[in-house]
Amino acid sequence: MSPNANRTGGHRALRILSRILLFAISLIFTCLLVFLALEALPGDAATQRLGLQATPERVAELTQQYGLDKPVLYRFVLWCAHALQGDFGTVLASGLPVADAMVGPLARTGVIFAISLVLVIVVGTAGGIFAGLHGGKAADKIVSTLALAVVGTPEFVVGFFLILVFATQLGWFPAVSLLPVGSGSMFDKPIIMVLPIVAISLIGACTLVRPVRAVVERENQTLHVESARLSGLPERRVIVKNLLPGIIAPVAQSAASVVPYLIGGTVIIESLFSFPGLGTLLVNAVLNREPDLLMACSAVVIAVSLAAFWIADGLGRGRSREIEA
Repeated sequence: MSPNANRTGGHRALRILSRILLFAISLIFTCLLVFLALEALPGDAATQRLGLQATPERVAELTQQYGLDKPVLYRFVLWCAHALQGDFGTVLASGLPVADAMVGPLARTGVIFAISLVLVIVVGTAGGIFAGLHGGKAADKIVSTLALAVVGTPEFVVGFFLILVFATQLGWFPAVSLLPVGSGSMFDKPIIMVLPIVAISLIGACTLVRPVRAVVERENQTLHVESARLSGLPERRVIVKNLLPGIIAPVAQSAASVVPYLIGGTVIIESLFSFPGLGTLLVNAVLNREPDLLMACSAVVIAVSLAAFWIADGLGRGRSREIEA
């Protein structure tokens, strides 16, 4: 192997290690901010559990039992050390391991998120391609304006609108996405997933439309696409053979960059529809001042978001190198 190849491989390995280190630092720092934010809220797990029965003596006793009397940074470092060993702590109110409490909600959110992501990519890409191919025309303006209107609308407003129309007025779907009584599976009543998926997908797809539109409009004006049209090829063949290959990488980058916003929307939408997923669990962890549960849920959300940004950045760098080459 040549010295140049060795240097190239060494530089690539160094870049990967540095990105992994940056990922770990970003994850730890963001989790620390979440932990400090919880500490800044009034009350703690002891006062939340005792409620109206709280007395200074009982609060002090429960605080010591939960270990909440320890310094904040000490508890954060201790949680991180245990998490690295696969121990994410305990739900203080129930005594259950956090990992056990997260299994069901995480699986349900994973299903919702996976379906929504597929719909976002399909609908958002199709809408962006349609608008880009009709750049400056009425069809482009209609699609772009509708997408901008949805993106500018808060997630809970979009969800509330869907509830008002499809649950209250039409009665097609339930207004709340509760699991069937006596069954822990949402697949026994899949109708409860429809409105949350539609709400999440609608927001994500409209977020994706505009960047895809810009890429398609730019690619549509390139020389090789124009030459294919001038050669007399059918428009469908020009789009499939000449235009689409050039937009795959930037569209994939745009789709990856939408993932973090999709995750944030999922948390809000799940809470709105009372869907028993990770978002609802995270909100309950804040309300009940559950530090271990909140940290575990936040770590998952933050890690997925950072990974999506990492993938989007990597795709962008790869695209830049292709253009330079």
